[in-house]
Amino acid sequence: MKRLTLPLLLVFNGILLLTGWVLALVAYSRLPDKIPLWLPLGGGEPALFSRSPVFFCYPFLQVVVFSLLFSLAHRHARRFRNPDRSPIYQEYAYLNLIFVNLIFIHALRNLIELAHGVTRSMDVGHFLGLLAVIAMLIPYYRIRLRLAGL
Repeated sequence: MKRLTLPLLLVFNGILLLTGWVLALVAYSRLPDKIPLWLPLGGGEPALFSRSPVFFCYPFLQVVVFSLLFSLAHRHARRFRNPDRSPIYQEYAYLNLIFVNLIFIHALRNLIELAHGVTRSMDVGHFLGLLAVIAMLIPYYRIRLRLAGL
């Protein structure tokens, strides 16, 4: 089972990256002529722009952030003196990446809903919930290290 953990977490990350692109591609043709390009976090009115391929910056940015954090996790995991610690750290990093991907998908979904007039701003409760899960993964990592005796 240990050998499947990291590849399985990578598969789920890949599915979430693909989900972001599919969501953007399917929604783009159905968007109205005027769309917001960012979410009004302060509750103000969103600035509307003509629908353009700039809309795809969200899934593109999702891939860039994933690639950057993924490469940083691998670079950092190689620095451990104890090689048994590296897979636990990679598991922790891949779990965090899942929730980072969910934040991007959440933002894109909210942007689409805002463009269609379904919502007025970002669902902050859901966003904060995803951040809370990321914060809860810190003690999870420490517990996993203790259970492994590292």
